[in-house]
Amino acid sequence: MSELLGRNFLRALLQAGHRIEAHPGGHQSVDDALVALERAVDVLTCNTEAVTLRITGDAFSLDGRVLPHASLEFHGMLRHMEERGIGAVTVHRGAQTRDLADLAALVGGVSTDLPTGGTVVIDEFATPEPGGPQPLQGLRQSYVSSLDALEAFSHEGAFSMASVTEIVDGFIEERVGQSLMLATVHSLEQATHYHSVNVCVLALALGRAIGLGRDELTRLGTGALLHDVGRVILDEAALTKAGSLTREEWAQVRLHPQEGAMAVLAAARPGDESAALVALEHHARVDGTGYPDLKGRKLHLHSRIVAVVDAYDAITSRRPHRPARTPSEARNIIVDAAGTAYDPDLVSVFVHMLGEYPPGSLLQLDTGEVVMVTPGKARDLHGVLVRDMAGVLVEDPEPVRLADRRVVGQLLAEEAGVDPAALLHVADG
Repeated sequence: MSELLGRNFLRALLQAGHRIEAHPGGHQSVDDALVALERAVDVLTCNTEAVTLRITGDAFSLDGRVLPHASLEFHGMLRHMEERGIGAVTVHRGAQTRDLADLAALVGGVSTDLPTGGTVVIDEFATPEPGGPQPLQGLRQSYVSSLDALEAFSHEGAFSMASVTEIVDGFIEERVGQSLMLATVHSLEQATHYHSVNVCVLALALGRAIGLGRDELTRLGTGALLHDVGRVILDEAALTKAGSLTREEWAQVRLHPQEGAMAVLAAARPGDESAALVALEHHARVDGTGYPDLKGRKLHLHSRIVAVVDAYDAITSRRPHRPARTPSEARNIIVDAAGTAYDPDLVSVFVHMLGEYPPGSLLQLDTGEVVMVTPGKARDLHGVLVRDMAGVLVEDPEPVRLADRRVVGQLLAEEAGVDPAALLHVADG
C-alpha cells in the first residue's frame, strides 16, 4: 500500500475534521471536504474490499505497512486520535458519507462516540500484529520526540531541559545528509512545532560545518529547538492569520523573544544559558536592527547560526499568508541579506553546505522528468527519479546521476506531488 495514498487519505480526513469542527451545523465547505474524503477512500480501496489504518507507538500503519513520513506530517492528528481512544480504523470500499462524517467529527473533536459498525469501523484498542510495524526509529523518532516535547510545553508551560538535550543528542548522532532531507517536513497543522524541529536540525548541520565540538553542538541544538517557545504566548489567530497583523498582534509577535528567554531560563541548568540567549536574540540582526532592540551588543554565535537557518526554513515553508519558496529562492534571499540581517561568514558556510541544490530539492529536467536530490558530494550530484517523462509518479524511485542531465527548473513539493522526506530511506547520506 503506497504511503502517498495513505497520506492523501489522512490529509482529507484531517481537513474534513477541521471543517466539521468549524461548522458543526453544516456548511458547503463541510460538504466539499466530505466529497474529497470520499474520493480519497475510493482511491485507497480501489483494489481491496477494506483497508485498516492502525496506530502503533508513534506511527501510523496502513494494512501492515508503516507510514513513516505521514506519521511525522500528521503527528498531531495521531496524538489526538490516541487521546480519543482510537487504536485502528477500518474503512470499507464504498464507505457511506454518514460514516465518514462521523469519523471526521471524531477526529475533529466534535464527537466522542466510537462507532463499531457500518462501512467505517473504529477499534478502541490497537493490538500490534506479530511481525507488524514497529514504532519509528532513529532520526524520525528524535523528530517525533521533539514534537512531543514542544507540544507538552505549549499545554503545560514547562519542560525538562535534560529531556530536550537528550533529544538533541539523538539528532547529533545522525548523518548530515539524512538530517537535511528530514528538514523538508512541514505541516500547517502544527507549523510552529515543525519549524522549531527543522531549525534544530539545520542549526546542527551548520554547527558541524563550522567545526563545533560535541558539547557545543548540544548547546546549539538545545537553543535552536527552543528558540520559538515564546510563541505560546501569542493568540492563535496571530499565528494562523492569512492577512496582515494588527498593531496589537504584531506587538505580541515582537514580545515572543523575551518570553521565550524567560521560559528557558526558568528550566535552565548551569551551562544552559546560551539557549536563553538564542531565544532572545534570534530575530536581532547583525546590523543592530530587528527585535528586541539590542543595538551595540554582539550577538551570540548560536543566535547568529539560528537566525540564518530560521530564515531558510521559514522561507521554504508554506504559511497561511504566503506560499512556500524553493530552496534556491530561499538561499538567494538569505545571501542578499548577508551582512545586514545575517552573519556573512555563516551565510557563506551555509550556502556551501547546502550546495546549489540541497538534499530534498525537486528538479525538473529538460526531458520532463522530476528528480529529487539525495545527499552526496557537491561535485557529484545524485538523485532519484520520482516522475517519469510522461509525468507519472514512479512507484520505486530509481537512482539518477545528475552530472550529465540538464536542469530547467526547481519545483515545490506541492507542484511535484512528492514529499521529499517520505523518501528518506533512499538517501545515501
